[in-house]
Amino acid sequence: MRSAVRSRLATTIEAARRYLLEQAAGGFPEARHVMRFPRQAGFASDHETQSTDVFSRAVLASVLLDAAEQDRDRAFRRTVAALARREAEHVAASRLRDRAGGWSYFPGLRELPPDLDSLSAALLLFARAAPERAEQCAEPVALALGNTRPDGSVATWLVSPRDHPADRRLMERGISQFWGDGADVDVCAHFFFALWTHDRDRFAEAVRRGVRWVEGMQAGDGSWKAAWYHGEAYAAALCVRLLRAVGGAEAALARAAARLLRTERPDGGWGMLEADPQETALAVWAIRGSGRELPASAKERAVRGLIDSQNREGHWKGSPWIKMDVGRARGGGGPTLSYGSATLTTAFCLRTLVGERSR
Repeated sequence: MRSAVRSRLATTIEAARRYLLEQAAGGFPEARHVMRFPRQAGFASDHETQSTDVFSRAVLASVLLDAAEQDRDRAFRRTVAALARREAEHVAASRLRDRAGGWSYFPGLRELPPDLDSLSAALLLFARAAPERAEQCAEPVALALGNTRPDGSVATWLVSPRDHPADRRLMERGISQFWGDGADVDVCAHFFFALWTHDRDRFAEAVRRGVRWVEGMQAGDGSWKAAWYHGEAYAAALCVRLLRAVGGAEAALARAAARLLRTERPDGGWGMLEADPQETALAVWAIRGSGRELPASAKERAVRGLIDSQNREGHWKGSPWIKMDVGRARGGGGPTLSYGSATLTTAFCLRTLVGERSR
């Protein structure tokens, strides 16, 4: 990397850190997801407007831990460790008491069951920042693993026989009318990695079966199709992280890296219509996570693009991240509800830039 780019990189990283720590001081207000689910569309919750920050803050804390682990700044590492523990307490306090699945993305939306992705974000953060809190995940994990399919995958929705019958009816109606049933590779990759991080000896068999399923879900072009996220790179990053951690999937990792390298835009970066900071950061992270080297020219283009697209306040414009296809149960056709956050995008960019600086 040229010295001029490396010099600008240090300033970019410092500005991103400052922005994220300022957001953290206020409880990450920008990362709150507010969405409307109108009764006219068939939703029965008391309030049409739903609000949540638990999943985003759990993911944020884990991404910041990734960034801090690569950073030479001991003070920043200590700050992030304390912050992650605080976020773990926030997630722990948000566990649902009346549904066995533990965490629902929108806890006030009765048609939306607790889900495997939210459980995974909680368990992964607990395992890394507050291990004593992992016990809160024991019942939801047992519920999830009790519904393991013959192919090793685990269904996204966590509905228990012990849930109140009225709640079960609403959740089952939501699955049949809006969300659809089944196992999703992006969600399963998150779950199996969380299990592996938490207690690899105890869950080794379930994780290895899950890895075989995730590997088998890879398309011929090396990609994985995300069910709940925009773009290709986030699903690739989740799957690559799992396969690399567990081992034994070198061919799949090579295909994933080759796919991402092929889809770099001619002008540098990654994205559908133009280079997108979040997609670029996630693609570079996934390529590195596969164990492959990013060509020097591609690395410089990506880093320079991220530097140039950072706002003066230290953040990057939020990119679409989560997608909820309300018509999924009917085979698609929407509406598709989207969520993105400048805070999340900035955390993804910071993690990648700190990693590239350390190489």
